[in-house]
Amino acid sequence: MNAPLKHIVLLLLLLCSQLLHAQKKVNLEVGKSIRIATCKNKSSFKGIDVYARTTPYNKQGIDLKTGDGLVAAFFSKNASIDAKRLPCSMGGKHYKIAALQEYETDAGTKKIVICYTNYDLTLIWIDLDEAMKANEITWH
Repeated sequence: MNAPLKHIVLLLLLLCSQLLHAQKKVNLEVGKSIRIATCKNKSSFKGIDVYARTTPYNKQGIDLKTGDGLVAAFFSKNASIDAKRLPCSMGGKHYKIAALQEYETDAGTKKIVICYTNYDLTLIWIDLDEAMKANEITWH
């Protein structure tokens, strides 16, 4: 094969590779679903917590398309909230993404996915990096 033809073939292979990679990449979006895997250690998850309130919260200021306002409303200062690792019984299911958050910590940027559950007074809090390392989540 002559040199110019070799370069064209290599360029085409590179472009095809990039197109296939771009098609596989899926972004998390509010309103889409995320699947929480079944528990691997049979007790709880490593990067996923569940938060439960004892009283209803004001949902009027929440933008359902972006999730803006959800954290402030759910974690309002007068709320009584219980937090624990997500139990295995809540694994193996899909949950709707309610909000996406990023927080700066001493260790760097923390990426959080917040999901609704079937219970109005609970939210699932996913530490994205930890949950991905432990293969606890997938999304489409």
